[in-house]
Parts: sequence; C-alpha cells; structure tokens
Amino acid sequence: MKTLLLVALTLFLTACSSTALMVANTLARFDDYTLTANQPYGPHTLNRLDIYQPGEQAKGTVIFFYGGCWGACTTYTRGSYGFVAQALTSRGYVVVIPDYRLYPEVLFPQIMEDSTAVVAWVRNNIARFGGRADRIFLMGHSAGGHIAAMLTVNERYLGAGLHQDIRGFIGLAAPYDFIFDEPYMSALFADMDYPESQPSHFVDGSEPPMLLLYGNQDKKVYMRNIVNMTEIVRQKGGSVEPHIYNGVDHVAMLAALSIPYRGRSEVMHDISAFLESVSE
Repeated sequence: MKTLLLVALTLFLTACSSTALMVANTLARFDDYTLTANQPYGPHTLNRLDIYQPGEQAKGTVIFFYGGCWGACTTYTRGSYGFVAQALTSRGYVVVIPDYRLYPEVLFPQIMEDSTAVVAWVRNNIARFGGRADRIFLMGHSAGGHIAAMLTVNERYLGAGLHQDIRGFIGLAAPYDFIFDEPYMSALFADMDYPESQPSHFVDGSEPPMLLLYGNQDKKVYMRNIVNMTEIVRQKGGSVEPHIYNGVDHVAMLAALSIPYRGRSEVMHDISAFLESVSE
C-alpha cells in the first residue's frame, strides 16, 4: 500500500497537484502524531487552525502559513498541508497550521490581522497542547512566507511582548523585496504605501534569526528576493542563513517536505539544523 502511494505521488506531483497533496497527506498519516483540528482563533469562519503534536516532548512550536498569492491564485486549505506538519512533528515540534481570510474578500491589512491573531492564540493556548509558548517559529511558503516574514521583521504587528517569543523565521520561496508585476497586487496592497508591503523595508538587524530557502528553477518568485533580503539583513547586522537549491522550482520547494521527496534535496535537513541551532 505504502509503495503504491509513493509511486502515485511521483506520477502526479507535477501533473495534478490536488492528487499529489492527497497522496502526500495519506503517507503522512502513517506517522506518530496527534491532530487537534478546527480550533477557533477568531470570529470569521476561516479563523480556524489545526494543531499537530509529536509523539515526544516538544522542542518548540512552528506556525506554518501556506501560500497561494494571498488568495489570488489557487489556494488550498490548512488540511492540505498535513505532510508539512508531519515533517516537523517527526523532528519534535508542535505544528500549527491556520486558515485565514484571503483576497479578494479582504485586503492585506486584514490578512495580517488574522495572522497576528494566530500568533496571539498560540502564545496563550499552545501549552495545553504540549507546545512551547516561549519558543515560537514562524514559517511559510510563497505568500505565506511573506506573511510570516512581515510578522518577524515588523514588530508593530505583534507588539514587543508577543514578538519576543518569536525565536526564528523560515521562508520557503517567499517574496521579500518585489515589484507589483501581477494585476491583483495593486488592489491587494491598496491600503498601504509600497514600502510597507515589503519585508525588506522593515529590517533593522534586531529581528530573530532567518532561514531563507529558494530553488534556482523558481519561475514565480524571483531570485532577487532572497539575494536582496540576505544582503539587507547582513548590512544591518542581523542573522540570516540563505540556501539556494539547484534544480528546485516553486512547487518542489514545498514538496521537499513530503516523505517521498524529503531525501532528494537538503531542504528538510537545513530546516532541521536551523531549528536545532536556534532552539538551543
């Protein structure tokens, strides 16, 4: 059964993303973790999150924000990313995956309101699920990485008290320093000045350590994002660790966390090493 699922995922990963997600998540269910689903963190129907607990004492808590052009592209829900949670619970971390309101129903400031509420809920409640409220890592893929980066570098979202519990940031193929080259972007960020939409604008060197991961075959997010962000953080005296992987594209960066593809690149190894080094 497991072998057949591995073959199916290999065949469908590029041809049919929904089928690939189903297979990846089916494989992830074989592992030892406990899922507590559909926890409300706010009043909207999308203000719900899932919590994954490892079968051992937790080293920390990872909050993962998924992407999808902030809602302007095909967007899956939190239940589609169980394979991401399994990759991290297998390393001993409690994982929280939220849904959040999306464009065009709301604009970017409202998306950040939801994201801030997620972190506040985790800090106040995660101990009941075996997580560490004082050791929170923010992680995201694509637009989700942009959201997590904004929470990391712009303290005004979380406030000093909550921000001090953020121990690190992990960005997978995320935009940090970009231009509005898609028609929806001007509308999405209409309520703010352009610099305020860029994580790179807020870097001052005091932010938690950052792990920036990127594939050199990515056609959706340009390499300038990781290059510019790395340079800015270093110029400001901050802590940043960039990795660029040969032959990896935008989707493969996330697929690298799934069981069949985990050994095909150093993505998961680098995430684990970063979490361990920052958790000490």
